[in-house]
Amino acid sequence: MSEMPFNVDVWVDDRDDGTFVIYIDRDLITERGAGALQQLLGTTIAGWRRLDDSHVYATLRAVTG
Repeated sequence: MSEMPFNVDVWVDDRDDGTFVIYIDRDLITERGAGALQQLLGTTIAGWRRLDDSHVYATLRAVTG
């Protein structure tokens, strides 16, 4: 049984301060896997960019309702 809201597996919170918080259902990942994911994301974060155009928001609305 999922512990995430609305039975989603992964949730990304794009915060106003420019940070992202990624939540992953604990049934999907081990402690070792979480550490590896954190290390991977930490090494690639310099290449991330926020997409704020209308197409992105329209796609999110279509997927999330």
